[in-house]
Amino acid sequence: MKKAKTAPPVVEDSSDILLAPARKSYGRVFILLGILAAVSLVMFFLRDKSQPAPNSPETTAQDEDSPDAIIEKFHLVSSFKGVKRWELYSDIARLYQTQKLAYSDNIYAQYYKDNKLVSTLTADKSIINTETNATEADGHVVLIVENGSQLETDKLNWNPDTDEIKTDERVHVLKGSDEITAVGMTADTELNNIHFNKDVHSKVRDVNDISDFKKPKPF
Repeated sequence: MKKAKTAPPVVEDSSDILLAPARKSYGRVFILLGILAAVSLVMFFLRDKSQPAPNSPETTAQDEDSPDAIIEKFHLVSSFKGVKRWELYSDIARLYQTQKLAYSDNIYAQYYKDNKLVSTLTADKSIINTETNATEADGHVVLIVENGSQLETDKLNWNPDTDEIKTDERVHVLKGSDEITAVGMTADTELNNIHFNKDVHSKVRDVNDISDFKKPKPF
């Protein structure tokens, strides 16, 4: 009797066995890389939004250094011999100790004389000298005096030693029955001793438009 021939065992092609898992592995790698790239782009965008503009005074002053401190709900008081002269609130402030400067956003300031509130100021942002408290307010600057006088401009500097406010920008002033526009001015925080630089235009406004001083609330 002849022995039945045994069929040789079927051996699968090793290349087929290895290639299938490799495709799955590469697919997972590509998905992970895509997720990482998307997260990196989002983080870069958020970081870029929080940085000052390349040509802003803050970028120039910090000289590519990060702020030494970031303070939310920033509050600063300036006084002389125990008498309060000025108080400032802002949403956030970035402090640079080397430059002795603080950059703050969304500011509200109060000016005092003989411990009495005489005027308030609001602006988009400010630069504060942390040694002298001299301040430059920038963006939609509005100064309102207790007697109803008002100043609107784009930029305003305040010298705490002399209580002088100064700007070279266009100004719009409401004082009593007068409405005045000009370019550049100096005055004090009660809008007294005003000196306009140039392009001065004045007209009489309706006395019904004169409003009383209302103290805005800080945060």
